Amino acid sequence: MPTRRELPRRPISIPPITPRPVTVAPVEDAIRRHVESSVKKQLGLTGTLPADLREIIKTAAGAAASTSVELAVARAAEEAARDVGRRNVMARFDEKIKVAADSLTHISQSNEVDEVLKRRSELLAKKRASLVAAGFSDVEAMQIVLADIAARAG
Repeated sequence: MPTRRELPRRPISIPPITPRPVTVAPVEDAIRRHVESSVKKQLGLTGTLPADLREIIKTAAGAAASTSVELAVARAAEEAARDVGRRNVMARFDEKIKVAADSLTHISQSNEVDEVLKRRSELLAKKRASLVAAGFSDVEAMQIVLADIAARAG
């Protein structure tokens, strides 16, 4: 199977995202009501707002609602892309786990496993004994053997 770098690369043409007005009435209405209330408080106004001010608020609420909707859609699209990526990573991980499990099953069914493990244990015991014979205490010898095992595992 060719590696990823060996695969032919074809250019991808993606049209640019262009700003366009998006109208979602419930979002726009909620923003407009909030802005009207806030402006009334800030300016100390009561009752119905002047028509000019209502028009400015309506325009600002429309722009804010449009931006809010576009951001919500963009965030949802990014999250969907992350989810797709996660699924791909998890699928590859699951494949590797299956190979590892199959390998362990194959190894454990081998008639030679017990002999290999026994021989390895004998060698470790000899190593510990030689360290003790060289003047290390039992504890020090065991720590050296364990450190050696850990170093080989890493």
